[in-house]
Amino acid sequence: MKIGLYGMPTAGKTYILDQIDFIDVVVGSKLLREYDPDFDIRDEKGREKDRRAIAALMMEKESFIMDGHYAFGDEVAFTEDDGKMYDVFLYLYVSPTVLKSRMSASEKNQKYLKFDVEDWQNQEITGLREYCHKYNKDFYVLDNPPENIFNDVSDIICFIKEIIGGYSCVAYAKKCADEIVRLSKSDTIILVDGDKTLTKEDSSNAVFGYRTHLYDGNFYTGYQAWKQNKEFQRYSFSNITEVPIHFNEKIIEKLTEDSYILTSGHEKVWHFIAEKLGMNFFYGIEMSAETKLYITKKLQESGKYVIAYGDGMNDYFMLKQANKGYLITKQDGSISRSLRGRDMEGLIIV
Repeated sequence: MKIGLYGMPTAGKTYILDQIDFIDVVVGSKLLREYDPDFDIRDEKGREKDRRAIAALMMEKESFIMDGHYAFGDEVAFTEDDGKMYDVFLYLYVSPTVLKSRMSASEKNQKYLKFDVEDWQNQEITGLREYCHKYNKDFYVLDNPPENIFNDVSDIICFIKEIIGGYSCVAYAKKCADEIVRLSKSDTIILVDGDKTLTKEDSSNAVFGYRTHLYDGNFYTGYQAWKQNKEFQRYSFSNITEVPIHFNEKIIEKLTEDSYILTSGHEKVWHFIAEKLGMNFFYGIEMSAETKLYITKKLQESGKYVIAYGDGMNDYFMLKQANKGYLITKQDGSISRSLRGRDMEGLIIV
């Protein structure tokens, strides 16, 4: 397992690496300067040559975790060779306000204050996410809303252990897609999100009062899904005999026998709902925005025509990838705030 830990200068990557003793830890900047003591005085062409050489060396290793930088201000340092090094990409998100404060206090990093730190960080996340989507790699944003700083990194360390142990949205997506292909009876597959798409309400909130800040950062990667599963375990409720939700009839009427629910909601709740509708559903600790995208891609690679329904950021990449993507508006006709600023071209808004 080869893991890349990315993030802004002063985000705290080194602090996390210092806590890890269960996989080989490599500090990228140290490795570069060990390989080439004159790295800092090389021109960009020379530095690029060194980075390629390091990438080639690291690709021969079986497992490690190494820190990396996607960009320095408006200069992108990430290359295709960097991407090939890793199976999994982690991005450590920290509040731009905190980053600027840390940079101000660091003589080494004050030079970065001339850049728009918030925009820089967003561009890094977008760039790495797009790369992972293109090459079917796992991508996780590590954040801690609403504070968006890390006084305790124990969850991150535990999550990295889970990744090494096999946690993977890509692998889970393949498993789901293979099962859908096995169950399917036609060449057209309908994928439908659960909460606020198939149902008008958030079912977990309706059944057991669940509320969370996990998605405040609007990332919806497998890290947030993993943490949500941990939150679910804190709730207990009796056997379900009915669910206080209303179905979205304009979706229900479009469903066929080859329609499948993809939900990050609570398994127990959605088992009841899916059984009531007579539908197959896929859920779980790895059900994220990436998982839904990769399920869609793998179905298409199997020759399936995919129609997808969803309402928010957790469905966005699936909707964009689908042959037809239907974006479901809220009951007042507005679009989910999680999609603010997103490209809606090609989506059918209903």
